[in-house]
Amino acid sequence: MNEDQQNELGGTGREDQAAKMAAMSKLAAGVAHEINNPCGVLLMKLKFLLSIADEEQLSSRAISTLGVAVEQTERIQTIVDSLVRFSRPTQSMPRPVDVNEAIDGALARTDLPASVSLNRTLSEGLPQVVADPEQLQQVIVEVLSNAVDAMPNGGTLTVTSQLLPTAPGELAIQIRDTGGGIPADFIDRIFDPFFTTKAVGKGTGLGLAVSYGAMQRFGGRIEVTSERGVGTLAQIFLPATAS
Repeated sequence: MNEDQQNELGGTGREDQAAKMAAMSKLAAGVAHEINNPCGVLLMKLKFLLSIADEEQLSSRAISTLGVAVEQTERIQTIVDSLVRFSRPTQSMPRPVDVNEAIDGALARTDLPASVSLNRTLSEGLPQVVADPEQLQQVIVEVLSNAVDAMPNGGTLTVTSQLLPTAPGELAIQIRDTGGGIPADFIDRIFDPFFTTKAVGKGTGLGLAVSYGAMQRFGGRIEVTSERGVGTLAQIFLPATAS
């Protein structure tokens, strides 16, 4: 397969993903709308019952049950909020951004356990990219968090930035972990909304989908490769500004 054919297949894959994201965004908006109001009412009533628990002399068991109900209803509301963010992306305010500053800001917001060592190798003198600074930083945080979660027993997190010699004018942020890797049959689904390999209650499966959409708005993309037992490499590509 020659380079033109590979580019054509890559473009088709990105178009398919964009169409899938648009359809899921529309579905998410409808689901969020239908769930949000009854969920809000339910949460309000449950909190009211908790507030009068002592007055009504409810048993400790009943109070505990109400507490669990409030906690789980708040989780539903968090998921609904995620659906809203996915279906209605935050308005972007793109401007020239220093990628290394965005990476360092994201690292500062990422909880790195003592069992994970950081290898930070950022190229100096890189051109800027045009993106919304907060949204770009949030994309990096999302990828970093997934990398850390992939190493529950510890490992090495490697973060690099560089201009690609094979793609002039394109800048890459590379985030590599030494976790267990992603199964081959999952790799094509990781950007699908609601898809997650995390345990129930540990994620909504929307973080990477939202990040993928943000990168599209900035003219970039995210690519992930993985090898079982070796680890995963996530690459964030963005067009560099002219020098």
